[in-house]
Amino acid sequence: MMARLRTILGAILLVTLATTPAWAQPKTDVITLANGDRITGEIIRLSRGRLELKTDDAGTIYIEWDIVVRLQSIHQCEVETSNRQRLYGALTTPNDRRLQIGAAPMPLPLEDITQMAPIGAGFWAKLEGSIDAGFSYTRSSGVAQTNLNGNVRYRRPEFMVHLSGSATLTEQADGAQADDRAAIELGYARYRGQNWFISGATKFENNESLGLELRSQIGALLGRRLISTNQAQMQTGAGIVANDEQGVDTGATQNVEGLLSFTTSYYDYDSPKTNLDFSFQYYPSLTNWGRQRVQLDTSVKQDLYKDLYASVNVFFTFDSKPPNPSAARSDLGVTFSLGWSF
Repeated sequence: MMARLRTILGAILLVTLATTPAWAQPKTDVITLANGDRITGEIIRLSRGRLELKTDDAGTIYIEWDIVVRLQSIHQCEVETSNRQRLYGALTTPNDRRLQIGAAPMPLPLEDITQMAPIGAGFWAKLEGSIDAGFSYTRSSGVAQTNLNGNVRYRRPEFMVHLSGSATLTEQADGAQADDRAAIELGYARYRGQNWFISGATKFENNESLGLELRSQIGALLGRRLISTNQAQMQTGAGIVANDEQGVDTGATQNVEGLLSFTTSYYDYDSPKTNLDFSFQYYPSLTNWGRQRVQLDTSVKQDLYKDLYASVNVFFTFDSKPPNPSAARSDLGVTFSLGWSF
């Protein structure tokens, strides 16, 4: 079991720590702020309400999108608006807070623009994500716990690929029953029309406290984006999943389940800079009538210094009929950690 967990941890670390941008172009883009300051650099991307700009003198800086009044770039850029419109071209601002994109018929308000990246940017430049870790030890109980969370996203206007993982490893001096949990998921979402999307994902998870040695899962979902702005994102969807479960001291079983999903993110860059992410999945079984599973994950992150942040992560797992009937039906955890975003 520990070998499986170490494999999952290694995958999370390998993907997140190997994402060093390797693409650059001349730093001739000009950003004008509301206070009149002009900054020259290279636009890397606009995402989650922050413009990432690489400069010669100050390194990479992040600028809140709502304080940008003018922007100029001779490079061809890929731009996405809040209503899922995609535009391509060089960037100019004929008036404050309005952006002209190539040969578009008219300039757009800056608040309507939610994503931006230069065309031709390499694979690494389109990656974004974070990794955080925490550790706790109680001498009186002899319990040591290590927590690790990581995620990587590759975004394009028409699709997104994501890899996420989490793990909680517990060591007990008295050799009590193991209480480790880990999960890793690889997913793909393809956007259709203005707000609809189709996604598929495969997931591997383990939770010894719920009597689950390994669950291998694959599924598909049809969803709709409800909110997409520079302050928040929200989407919901429904689908179907199939899985193979290996319980602790039980035989393997195969299951088909429905899936209802809801996710939302909120980001506020006024001090203190805060990111809130919430995810909820409900799985009613279609082959084991009456069985229901719930997975809830939420995290709150606050920046400490540049890309370093502190976070609180909460998870809740419920299974009305776990693979091992003698196992607990629910699991709840709260972790505190330090992390790095890129």
